Amino acid sequence: MGLELAEVVGHLTDLHRFPVEPLGGEGPTEALVRGGGLSGDRLYDVCEEPRGTALTVSAVPTLLDYTTRCLENPGSGTREVLTRVKNPAGREFAVSDPELAADLSRSLGRKVTIRRREGAASAAPLHLISRATFRLAERTYGGPLEPERLRANLLVEITDGKAFDEDRWIGKKIRIGDSLLEIVGPSSECIVTAFRPQNPAGDADLLAGLVHVHGGHLGVSARAISGSRVRIADSVILVE
Repeated sequence: MGLELAEVVGHLTDLHRFPVEPLGGEGPTEALVRGGGLSGDRLYDVCEEPRGTALTVSAVPTLLDYTTRCLENPGSGTREVLTRVKNPAGREFAVSDPELAADLSRSLGRKVTIRRREGAASAAPLHLISRATFRLAERTYGGPLEPERLRANLLVEITDGKAFDEDRWIGKKIRIGDSLLEIVGPSSECIVTAFRPQNPAGDADLLAGLVHVHGGHLGVSARAISGSRVRIADSVILVE
């Protein structure tokens, strides 16, 4: 494709991935791209037994007090991703450690297990949001927003961008680093509007109102169709 059909429209400012839903995630400086999304992202669910129903932050906001990270060397090319979970007291577990499920069960007052997601991957596993939209969400909320609330994988600064400008990319393709992404549609990710006693600043109801006014979403859904990695500060190039 000729260079005349591509335009640099901004750059990548933040990366986030959430290995275990709906726990807190991590913000690496770079990440491998696999299966249309980020390597290590959304591999597991916290499920309530005996039905195996996946829990949500809206139902149990304290789940965000647990954080996750991936042990991965982006330069190694390895397909193995090791996931670790840290509880609010600072103790870290391997995701496969039965003590993690026991610790979560004690904390939540209900029996839970950690289940690896099986079956076909999401058709659009990436959630992208512009910095302008993020800033509008913070002004509406009335305080700083943790990345876990928006559950966005990619935050991009659009040059001279305004809130919701990323919606104009739906149906188009963008390149970030060596990765080509197709913007599929409005984001299907749920924005976490539940009140968190540990972070009382802001009005979650106003944030929920903004999401409702904008058709129930903030940002767009995307999938990587080629490439191997993305890095913070990579240029964002709109490909027509």
